[in-house]
Amino acid sequence: MGFSSMSVRTSGWRASQRQLWGSGFRVLAFEPVLENLQRICDGIWFNRIEELITVFEAAASDRNGNITFHKLVGRLDNSAVSAVGAKLAFKSNEEIAVQVRSILLDEVIPESEPVLLLKIDVQGWEYHVLKGAKKLLSRKKGEAPYLIYEEDERLLLASNTTAKEIRDFLSSLGYTHCTQHGTDAHCTKN
Repeated sequence: MGFSSMSVRTSGWRASQRQLWGSGFRVLAFEPVLENLQRICDGIWFNRIEELITVFEAAASDRNGNITFHKLVGRLDNSAVSAVGAKLAFKSNEEIAVQVRSILLDEVIPESEPVLLLKIDVQGWEYHVLKGAKKLLSRKKGEAPYLIYEEDERLLLASNTTAKEIRDFLSSLGYTHCTQHGTDAHCTKN
């Protein structure tokens, strides 16, 4: 999974898994790195699930425009807005800075669109993605999505934020029940 991406891995799908989704479910995937985007599209095509997934060539963030994104040369699985965050897992790889488009989830997801789950794994940029989804996360209990996000303090600090800052923000929106599962936080409204 790339950064400011809530990206989708489709290579392991089977027909039976595809049927579990039933009708009416779809996935929005955000991936700013072209090589990763190509792999996602290949998986979508290979598994014939194009009607279930909409892919955005962009980073989800708290502002529209362009942001500098750091990609590790030779790696498709680790990139980040923070150069430090990009290199935390793979210190020996060369890092290059690229400009990528950024968008707010609140501007992509209509208020009338039900959202069951929001999963974010963006190498420390989680707070910015969440701030860009403030309207979505402000929905009342029962309409607000179940939230899973990576809460790795090292990555968060590399992007100038903290787990406490995220938890305080989520609490202000009614997400008062969060449990930790490894480095992932699972949050719901009470």
